[in-house]
Amino acid sequence: MPSPTSGSVDEDVVDPRLEPTVNAVNWDALSAIACDIYRVESATWGQQFNGGYNVVRFLLLGDENGTEIVARVPYRPEDGMTDERAEALGRRIASEVATMEYVAEQTKIPVPRVIAHNIEKDGDGVGSPYILMSKMDGAPLSSLWDDMEDEKREVILRQVVDILLQLSSVRFDSIGALFKGDGNTKPAWYIEPQLSVLDIDDFSVLRAISGRLYSNALDYWTSYANANLERIDKEDFGHVNKSYGYVMAWFLRSLIPTLFDTSLDTKGFSLSPGDFHSQNIMVTHADTSSPRITAVIDWEFTSTDPTSTFAQYPLFIVDHPYWNDDHPLKPRNMQDQATFNRLMREAESKSDPEGGLPLSQAYETCYGVYLFQQCMSDPAMFNVLYQPLFQHIFGEQDKDEEDFSVTYYQALMNGILKKKTDQLEKEAAVKQEAVKILGDEVVTFELTRSGFKDIVLEHRNKFEPQGEVMEWLTLYGKN
Repeated sequence: MPSPTSGSVDEDVVDPRLEPTVNAVNWDALSAIACDIYRVESATWGQQFNGGYNVVRFLLLGDENGTEIVARVPYRPEDGMTDERAEALGRRIASEVATMEYVAEQTKIPVPRVIAHNIEKDGDGVGSPYILMSKMDGAPLSSLWDDMEDEKREVILRQVVDILLQLSSVRFDSIGALFKGDGNTKPAWYIEPQLSVLDIDDFSVLRAISGRLYSNALDYWTSYANANLERIDKEDFGHVNKSYGYVMAWFLRSLIPTLFDTSLDTKGFSLSPGDFHSQNIMVTHADTSSPRITAVIDWEFTSTDPTSTFAQYPLFIVDHPYWNDDHPLKPRNMQDQATFNRLMREAESKSDPEGGLPLSQAYETCYGVYLFQQCMSDPAMFNVLYQPLFQHIFGEQDKDEEDFSVTYYQALMNGILKKKTDQLEKEAAVKQEAVKILGDEVVTFELTRSGFKDIVLEHRNKFEPQGEVMEWLTLYGKN
């Protein structure tokens, strides 16, 4: 499922939210909470890291074991922490804590132990919601993977397969975010709409469709695709070639029934980590022939997903979209994916001998779903992966042949999408006339259709009654 951008960041880039967050937190109060829990007199703050969504600090306790724990505090918005924003951050923490506790109870996947957390705005004197958790042994797989020999990578992939099979085995009846109840007024574990864990300042398509639960992959992705089409239609009024963007988005929507196999979800929806990448997989014994995964960390934005969405190769064995064709890691990724497929088949056939290997088959045919989801959820990825997706669906073209994609788009624009694309192309001419008359300081580059309409109504006496703008207002101004 589309998710917010990975929490991993370039450590050389300083997030503007970092300093106000660090200054707002009463670190002495947070340290005192940890000291009280562990019954020690003192503790010392150690290394600090800034991620995509949080400040992370290590705390060395003054006990005889030299215990070190992790404190994580969400960034404060640059323009201040309102009650509404604090509540949203608290819900995000509550879901992550519930997820880690559920995984710890229901699987054998190693995860950090939650020592304490607070979801209130003030954090009971800390000045922020927070999580205290155990520090897990090992180094991030991201720091080791590229230099690992084939044999060691297979050892790690075997453990990754085991983790994914365990996550696939726990199923829920809805697509959303996991929370923990009291067992009375709320079930012990329950799913809420994913909106519960998203930033209230997020205006993405994901947030627009996440206000309810979904019980069907086609329903979820069709809602997503429809919201994307609506966004393209209403925003960026009058952009040149906007009609092609609309046709491409319509094409994406048409793929959903083929790409997503709902028969894989008859037992429910799997628990998918929000950022299952190599920087969140901790490894020890990397210098031996038996490297061992000691923890999966960072369960923020975890959701329950359709199996077709869940069954995606870990990104550390997937080619980066910006790599050149001759990138040296491409052959190795292909080899690692083949190894992953073999290991998944072995493990799934052992765990469910009569099951028919549905998860293995989903992984082996996941390329189209991967391309679709990347194109749908990330504009930057759309720019580089849309053409590979088109080729995946229709096959590669002979270079001497006329570009089939152009023929395909023109057929749609002259057929089922003619009314809409005619309107969008008309609006490009309308905006040009408006800019010529009012100037680009009034008719700015980024306008919604309703925003443009408001400008036209305010200045309608400046437009020719028979001109492009007034004709558009008559035809489409009611929309």
